[in-house]
Amino acid sequence: MLGWLDCESERDFGERQPTDRPFFQPGSMAPMDARALANIAGAAPGRRILDPMCGTGGTLLEAGLVGADVVGTDAQWKMVRGTKENLDALLPEDRAAAVARADATRLPLRDGSVDGVVFDAPYGRQSKIATHRLADLVEGALAEVARVSGADATCVLMADRDWHDAVAATDWRVTDRFERRVHRSLTRHVHVLEKSR
Repeated sequence: MLGWLDCESERDFGERQPTDRPFFQPGSMAPMDARALANIAGAAPGRRILDPMCGTGGTLLEAGLVGADVVGTDAQWKMVRGTKENLDALLPEDRAAAVARADATRLPLRDGSVDGVVFDAPYGRQSKIATHRLADLVEGALAEVARVSGADATCVLMADRDWHDAVAATDWRVTDRFERRVHRSLTRHVHVLEKSR
């Protein structure tokens, strides 16, 4: 039997590491995980994906590499500058990317202006939260990304714990939830959210 290859999936993200980027911080998410979360959030050409706590920009980079336009915010100038550096170096020039310093509970975006959201909430003691209690920050960010998301948007929240209570207080509802063990002392909880109807 003879055949030929019509198309092949590009999976180079599995070989890349966060340390390959111009800007890196310990604890950065692996590209394969970031790609999976961006895909669940609906990253695709013609769609705008938001990460309101973008850190080093890993999820934005993966969303942009599959064709989405990306918007990121972070409370720390260092992370904003680093994300810009990573996106400028690694995204195709035709991809729209915007990054700004902002509080995730008060985003400088219009209502309904994004098609999907993906973010990795701060992990308790390791985070540098100066202005909010962690539970208030997560709940406030969820409420704010609901405001800036379209009616059919999906939000993917990853964290070091279950945030069902914070989700219940917003316009989101949990449609799926799973856990990803990283190492002995860290299990990431992934919440897939849709707008409550």
